[in-house]
Amino acid sequence: MKLGSIYLKLILTAMLVLPATASYAQQERIVEYSSNIQARETVSESSLIESGVEKMQLGAWRQARAKFNQALRINPNNSLAHYYRGQVQRQLEQSLEFREAYYQAIHSRGTARLQLGDEEGAVTDFSHVLRNDPKNTLAYVNRGLARLELGETQKAITDFTRAVSLEPNLAMGYYHRGFARYLLGNRDGARRDWDKAAILEEPRYILQLDTEIKERP
Repeated sequence: MKLGSIYLKLILTAMLVLPATASYAQQERIVEYSSNIQARETVSESSLIESGVEKMQLGAWRQARAKFNQALRINPNNSLAHYYRGQVQRQLEQSLEFREAYYQAIHSRGTARLQLGDEEGAVTDFSHVLRNDPKNTLAYVNRGLARLELGETQKAITDFTRAVSLEPNLAMGYYHRGFARYLLGNRDGARRDWDKAAILEEPRYILQLDTEIKERP
């Protein structure tokens, strides 16, 4: 006998021995709960597969997978449920690959916009990438660079700080944050960041720094 059936009998037995003082509402709740258990037991694997196929037709892939998983819990050897779940999994993987390629393209466009002097467009693209992938350190650095060019120095520092908090050994993050701090007059903070960048085996940043500072008015 299934565990659910045993539990249902216990519930029904408990109803018979309820004290006379038990309220009607309490009895109704017990009946409703026991009915739900019974309804769950009567769900067939075929109806779950049918429901899963309907979800597939609607493009609700994760919901479809859940239905096929339910069917397989009832009968782990159901070949049809295995087949459809495999189809759903492939679709989900393809969707993920497409999604990743799409955001890589957006990031590349943002980089191109930054190089062409369209800093506002670059900020828009990198922000779009970060909404999908909030741990993308390169997108934070690049958005920080775009904001630096727009004169939004404090926002740039926020982006660089987020990048190095996610990747503590990201030398470029410290270097660019140091430069932003230098622009705001925070010489001590700038030097600490540049020292960190140099320690991380990126001495080229210090050479680049000397050139950029000399070019600044």
